[in-house]
Amino acid sequence: MSADVLQGDENSIAQNQYLLFYLKGEIYAIKALSTSEIVEYSYITKVPKMHSYVKGVTNIRGNIVPVVDLLDRFGLGISEIGPKSSIVVINYQSEDYVNQLGVIIDEVYEVDDIESSNIQSAPEFGSQIDRRFIASMGKYRGEYIAILNTQTILNAKDLSALSE
Repeated sequence: MSADVLQGDENSIAQNQYLLFYLKGEIYAIKALSTSEIVEYSYITKVPKMHSYVKGVTNIRGNIVPVVDLLDRFGLGISEIGPKSSIVVINYQSEDYVNQLGVIIDEVYEVDDIESSNIQSAPEFGSQIDRRFIASMGKYRGEYIAILNTQTILNAKDLSALSE
């Protein structure tokens, strides 16, 4: 088999891989390809006049990365930092460049495949979080989980707008 065919297979496999994680007892997923790394929760420097869900910035390998509390962004409360809390660094594609932003999660569940045949549109109702934050629903081990839309959640214009 040629290297091109193998590369194509690897790419299609990666397209089906998701990072699954806990947030307030629920499992959520994001495309694994949109993440650059997962780091242990570390000190976050507050930034004045930002929305409450923008917790501040942290230093990750010499880069200053803004950090968002997903629970607060979803209007479900504020994350309680525990021993398994982590920051997932996500590559956010803005108009002409890629930014890195961190999101606080309670705990990593695993990285696994969700076949495209098991992914459906998100329903218009029935979710605890705003529908615009959900890209789709994936059937994973017999249960449906929300696959998050990181481009909407981490929209740079929303995040950088000053709070009242």
